[in-house]
Amino acid sequence: MSVDHLEDRDGPSHSRPSVTDRADSTNNRQGPSKGEVLKRPLTERDGVALREEVRDWGNLDGDRPVTWRRTTRRWREYIEDTRDTDTVLRNDATGEYAAGSSPHRFAEEYSDKQYAKLKDLERGLRDEYGKRLHTAMLSLTASSTDDAGFPLPPVDHLDDLDGSWEAVRRELSRQLEDRRWEYLAILEPHESGYLHIHIAVFVEGVVTRDDFAPVIEAHLRNCDRAGREAHDTTDDSTISINQVGLDRRELHAAAEGFEFGESIGNLGTYLAEYLGTHSGDPLDAPDHQQMSNAVLWATGKQRWRPSQGAQSYMASERPDDDDSASEWSLHGVVRGTEFHRVRSDDTGGVDRFVTSSLPPG
Repeated sequence: MSVDHLEDRDGPSHSRPSVTDRADSTNNRQGPSKGEVLKRPLTERDGVALREEVRDWGNLDGDRPVTWRRTTRRWREYIEDTRDTDTVLRNDATGEYAAGSSPHRFAEEYSDKQYAKLKDLERGLRDEYGKRLHTAMLSLTASSTDDAGFPLPPVDHLDDLDGSWEAVRRELSRQLEDRRWEYLAILEPHESGYLHIHIAVFVEGVVTRDDFAPVIEAHLRNCDRAGREAHDTTDDSTISINQVGLDRRELHAAAEGFEFGESIGNLGTYLAEYLGTHSGDPLDAPDHQQMSNAVLWATGKQRWRPSQGAQSYMASERPDDDDSASEWSLHGVVRGTEFHRVRSDDTGGVDRFVTSSLPPG
């Protein structure tokens, strides 16, 4: 599906509502249409760093961004422009050069790398925790409308949603003190295009909803737009507890009618279902995923936020058979027939501006 039609219509989307779309409900009016949402600027706040591509050069009231609709269009142009791009690597010891693809994070090939990392994470956790591995999935949301029911700029909504993160992480540490645990936080889009957070928590030993209810409370206290009705701690959509795999004896007992609670046989696949990403051509993804990808692209926000231990399990590097092999470094990129060298102080070729209400100098 293409989002091109969104640039010309203001009617509502007919996508099937998500079970987590409760956070997008309004108090005083019917929920905003997709057209209303797409007319909003990325942010109305000052001091927000965004990609230069989303600067509104026609705005005379300061350094302001374009609308969500135009941002999505420019994200699509970025995807098209990077299809014919390859990296050039240099061996720092030998001076040898090699070319290869290095897909951006929205590319189809990158999804395969993500899944491989999830499987690495699963193997690492199973090796460490064995049959005592349990996981909890926590969901954090925030209303995407203001008090009058009008849609918020998507970057402002994401900043408000993320405002509770440090408090949430501290509360996790308190609740799981003296236990081995790791986490992987994932940003996933609602059907509206606005984002919410899933936190997969991996724990050695049995855990219950009561262990994580204070974590949800920390989010409610520190995110003004988080509604209590959307964070019912007795509901699986807010806190879901699972054991990762049952041993043979437990499986036999389960077949005889004994219950051991929910069990996950394939943790990597289970986590991949929460990514909210499209495994094919990013320009064929559903509207709401393209809209959320455009927000992540404009802000530079990462979709994943792993703990240090989870990051080490997901490390993509593998030991090389040749111990004397030197590391390769990025030397430049080839776009079409043009070579662009990457400087040592380069920021990846991304120019940014900071929003401001001051008139242009």
